[in-house]
Formats: sequence, structure tokens, C-alpha cells
Amino acid sequence: MKLLKTIARILVCLLPFLLALTLQFLISFGGIFARIMLAALKDPGLLKGEELYSTIYALASDSQFLAGLSALYAVVAALILGFWYWKRFVPKKRPRRKISSIINPSMFFGLVFLMLGMQYIATYIIMITAAVNPSWYDIYEELLKSIGFGDVTLILALYSVLIAPISEELIFRGVTLKYAVKSMPLAAANIFQAALFGIFHGNVVQGVYAFAVGLFCGYVCLKGGSIYLSILFHMMFNLWGTFSPSFLTYTGNSVFIHLGIFAGAVCAAALGVYLYQRGVKCRKKKAT
Repeated sequence: MKLLKTIARILVCLLPFLLALTLQFLISFGGIFARIMLAALKDPGLLKGEELYSTIYALASDSQFLAGLSALYAVVAALILGFWYWKRFVPKKRPRRKISSIINPSMFFGLVFLMLGMQYIATYIIMITAAVNPSWYDIYEELLKSIGFGDVTLILALYSVLIAPISEELIFRGVTLKYAVKSMPLAAANIFQAALFGIFHGNVVQGVYAFAVGLFCGYVCLKGGSIYLSILFHMMFNLWGTFSPSFLTYTGNSVFIHLGIFAGAVCAAALGVYLYQRGVKCRKKKAT
């Protein structure tokens, strides 16, 4: 009986992930279908044989269209999961919190250093994963190109920096993690949600580094006691990843320089954790 209850709780933890996948599927294919139908109203010949395949291929290659669908999915997911999170996990009689009761300067700069460290650590995770199997990197690179990361548009920027962090945090560090901590030990719950976060990205390269980043997003949320903090961290991470200039990334072959950069990234992440934890302690002292 106890085993059945445990399995049932784990299945409940999977519901936000499955809901997100379903929404993504419905909006993606629904958007393509609607676009084809609108085009067919003007030219019915588009629904015949090779013309239909050509239309579908053109839509699948339209980076702005795909970015728009991604943004639409993320907005819908954020609304649904946000309502779920608010309804199930936010105390109804809790007074409105001041910003100072959520984050302080030490916590903020801790997030900045943690983000910088994780950016470079993620870069080396990508390099190692690509070295294991170059085809994995090819798939990852094609995915980025199809969405339009080669030429960042306003829609893509809004999706990457604002909409996706809110949506993904509500799914994984919000509803999923909240259910998971009730069903398993804290560390296992964090690993569980990070693993789902990695799987959700749908390719090996992105999945591996998303798992690593997801662990720290979970840490930020759990340690800080607020999903707003992991949303902020996620926004910082995506902002840097989307707009950081290329000269900040070393592409040479010097092993010593790469080791130095990696060591610096680890130190930056460690400093970030230290500052963040110190800020959390200071916040607790002021609250008592």
C-alpha cells in the first residue's frame, strides 16, 4: 500500500511536465495547421500533394513563425501553471511581501556570480557532450538556427529573456518541485525536477546542460524560499546567453587557457553560492 502511494505521488509530480509537453504539441501543430488553412483560403492548390509538403517545410523553416509559436506556448503554459501554482501552493491569507523580504544585495550579487560561473561551465558541458558525439551538437546547432538564434529578433528576445524563464520556472521549480519535495528527499526532488527540465529540451546537448542549470535553479528556489528568485536567475542566465558578445568566449585550442577559464567559472559559481547563502541568512535575521 505504501509503495502504491509513493508511485501515485511520483506520477502526480510528472503531471506538470506532461501538461507542458501536451500544450507544446497542441500549440505547435495547431499553429501550423491554422497557418496552412489560412493560406489555403487564398490558394486552395496548396493542399494538394507536393504543394502541401512544400508549405509545411516552409513553415518549419520559418524562424520567426517558430519563435512566435514558442512564445505563444510559453505564455499559455505560464498562465495555466501560474494559476495551478497560485491555487495549490500560495497561502491565501499571506500578506504582500516587500522586495527586501525576498532578496537583498548579497543575494542579488550571489545570483550574478552564480549565473556567470554557470554560463562558462555550461559552455564546457556543451563542448564535452559534443566531443562524445558530434552529431548531438549538429542537432543542437540546427535547432538554434531554426528558432532564429543566429539573428535575434524582438519576439525571440522576449521569449528567451522574459517569457520562457517565467513559464519554465513555474513548470519545474514551481509546481513540479513543490509536489516532489512532498514525495521524496530534498536532494532527490531537486534532481528529479532538473532531470525533467533536461528531458523537456528534447536534445542531448541542451538536455545535459539544462539539467545542470536546473539543479542550480532548484537550489536558488529552495534556499531562497521563493520562485521569484529562480525566475530572476533564469532570466539573467538567458539574457547573458542571448546577448553576450562573442569576444567573451574563448574559442582557441590552448588547454591551459581553457583550464583557467573553467577554474575561474567554478570559483565564480562558488562565490555566488557563498554570497547567496550569506544573503539568505541576513534576510532571516532581519525577519526575526
